[in-house]
Amino acid sequence: MSMTASEVAAYLEAHPEFFDQHSELLASVRVPHPQSDYAVPLVERQVLALRDKNRQLGAKMTQLIRFGERNDQIITRLHALSIRLVRTLDARDAVQTTLSSLERDFDITHAGLRLWGSGTDHDSLTDWHANDVRLPIIARNLTQPYAGPFAPDHIIDWFSRDPVMQSFGQVALRRDSGEAFGLLVLASLDSYRFTTDMETDYLANLGELLSAALMRTLSMH
Repeated sequence: MSMTASEVAAYLEAHPEFFDQHSELLASVRVPHPQSDYAVPLVERQVLALRDKNRQLGAKMTQLIRFGERNDQIITRLHALSIRLVRTLDARDAVQTTLSSLERDFDITHAGLRLWGSGTDHDSLTDWHANDVRLPIIARNLTQPYAGPFAPDHIIDWFSRDPVMQSFGQVALRRDSGEAFGLLVLASLDSYRFTTDMETDYLANLGELLSAALMRTLSMH
């Protein structure tokens, strides 16, 4: 009576002692080599499989370490920015400190900011004050930062269209009450810099830092 491949597999799984009782098969049974046309003993094939699995695990571990190191760098640089923002004495300095840190520490050379609402029309913020009624709607809908390839044309116009920006990070600036009073947009020529599947926690932290710095410095006037 013949057995199907699935029946053989089920039998061996149900009887792990089989190869203890027939250890000579480990050396005599030959199976296809995974990367060539010749056959190798079952034991050698298992060793090859374990080596391949170890290589995969090693590559995954290297990748995780690299991600961890990158995250540590971001956290360190955000911490340094927060200290500089605490030391700012006016709103314009808070904005310029943030923008310069984005370029120097995070390699973000294209960043735009627009502010609106009570208190943000201070003389020191003229360069960033806006009366565009579309911006509060966009910011209000940003319950969390956006990262991806899309931005409205009137926001893309903040940046040079030659060449066209390929990806964007957008984060709303909010008062303690939750009301949005600004929009910070980061743009990149790299379509993979801001992607829809990326974590946006650091963008949220950046928005909170700048929001707090602006609210604090504006209240001094």
